[in-house]
Amino acid sequence: MRINHNIAALNTYRQLNSASTAQGKSMEKLSSGLRINKAGDDAAGLAISEKMRGQIRGLDMAAKNAQDGISLISTAEGALNETHDILQRMRELANQSANGTSTDADRTAMQDELNQLTSEINRIGNTTEFNTQKLLNGGIGSNAGEKITKATQASVTGATVGTGELAIGAGAKITVDGKTFDVGALTVGTDKSVGFDAATADLATKTTAYDTAKATSDAPGATQAQIDATAAALADKEAAEATLAGENDNSTAAQNATELATKLGELTSGGVKLSELVDIKVDTDKLVFTAKSSGSTSEVKVSGNATEATKLGFDVTATTSSSTGQPSTIERAGIEGTTTLGASTDNTIVANSTFKLTVGNESAVDVTLKEGKVYDTNNTDSNVAKSAMNDLVKDLNASLQEAGLSDKVTASLSADNKVQFVSESGKDIKLTDGTGGPLAAVGFTGTETVGNIEQVTGPGAQGSGYNTKFQIGANTGQSMSLNIQDMRSAALGITGNAGQAGFTASNSVTNGTNDIKGEAALNISNKEDASKSISIIDKAIASVSSERGKLGAVQNRLEHTINNLGTSSENLTAAESRIRDVDMAKEMMNQTKNSILSQAAQAMLAQANQQPQGVLQLLR
Repeated sequence: MRINHNIAALNTYRQLNSASTAQGKSMEKLSSGLRINKAGDDAAGLAISEKMRGQIRGLDMAAKNAQDGISLISTAEGALNETHDILQRMRELANQSANGTSTDADRTAMQDELNQLTSEINRIGNTTEFNTQKLLNGGIGSNAGEKITKATQASVTGATVGTGELAIGAGAKITVDGKTFDVGALTVGTDKSVGFDAATADLATKTTAYDTAKATSDAPGATQAQIDATAAALADKEAAEATLAGENDNSTAAQNATELATKLGELTSGGVKLSELVDIKVDTDKLVFTAKSSGSTSEVKVSGNATEATKLGFDVTATTSSSTGQPSTIERAGIEGTTTLGASTDNTIVANSTFKLTVGNESAVDVTLKEGKVYDTNNTDSNVAKSAMNDLVKDLNASLQEAGLSDKVTASLSADNKVQFVSESGKDIKLTDGTGGPLAAVGFTGTETVGNIEQVTGPGAQGSGYNTKFQIGANTGQSMSLNIQDMRSAALGITGNAGQAGFTASNSVTNGTNDIKGEAALNISNKEDASKSISIIDKAIASVSSERGKLGAVQNRLEHTINNLGTSSENLTAAESRIRDVDMAKEMMNQTKNSILSQAAQAMLAQANQQPQGVLQLLR
């Protein structure tokens, strides 16, 4: 017998530890309900189940994202529903105004209502937002509180016109907003001063009376009364001389200018009077033509025969004979290019050219213009050139959106056709040209710094659309894009520049959030324009219908997306459960077995510990 090593006790102790450990694991699994509580339980199973858990939680969050997307779409679609109702009412007003039974007073009231409805469409577009993001203003940041400069009218002032009779021959032309009026043969200043002849005759009479009285008073024996009569006659003669001195047989420059203003206002072109498009005023002795329209399309120009135009006070070779209005602008923080687009040649962007843009203290972001293009900005047709410039700005904005900067920086075109980068947050921005030199290609020299710039607003300042992405999957790249076009009045085509054909003569529409009238509404103050307005409003209704239809389609898709995400999450959860969760019945069976083994081991250990005591019997 050996007493230094109790082999039976050691074996029983090992078995007890094993049974106790197994029982502890079973109790852990039964108390948590999980088969894998730590990596040691099943390393491979833990790794697989954790990946599944990431997918499950990602799918659940994607479903929430889709729900938020539906909420965003519902917000935009609800606002457009009201825009639809407003446009339908505007169509009713235009239809009513086009009817011959309506009076001018009726049409004035209808025009007032239409102006207000148009401003309300602007308000809806400028203020509809979801989680502080503007949805219907074309992606342009809020301009609340910014310094606004109202649009100006084109105006030209001539030199002093001639005095006396002015015979103006045919040949001079006056162009207002693209409509030309031919100045025919005009004569002004004929016998303009009627008082001169009367003063001359009166002086002759008074002179004769004085001569007669003087002859009498100079004769010997003249009485005091005769002397007094001579003195009175002299006073009358001197008064008549003073009156005649104040008269001029030739009409003055001021008189001629006033008569010219009246006669020029009666000139017609296609049944339209010049006075309907331009205010003709007299500045002392000069003619002043001021267009009733405003903004960048407002234009006044005196041209044609140089000799005849000079008689009107204008030098057709001088820049002062033509003028263009300026659009409404807002003071913003940003950087403006140095060179005007199309100044000397077309602007060319190289494919895959890049530049860096830094906002505030953030890291620089690479902006890539993937498509190479030649923009016809130097075309002799100003309309074609302007369209090319707008295309270039839209492409710049598309690149900024793709780089994830559309909510921080937007590109725009200044009133003098220079490219601007506007800081939507007001933070400083920095531009650095890169591969292909796209910034140099659009007029930047590299020396420009951030500062106050004037961003064009009103008609022609539409945004490129609100763009966003919905993360509708558990993994990278599983997203869908949404674009909502500019739904304000200018983008719908129901506002324009003051005096523009089909629109009111003066600005009558605000942006809906202030009282500054920066746009002109559709003109329904006469039957002809009211009738034309109906088709314009129909197009606006179609645009809103198209946008609502697109939003509805996306919303329906998101509803199906949510259903699919729910099914995927359910199935993946079941798979993860089979790996991670414990089979309670089986584990209870194991726990019962381990519990019995543990108790039996304890009893046997007690027996094994008693065996060495048998040695004491040998010592008796």
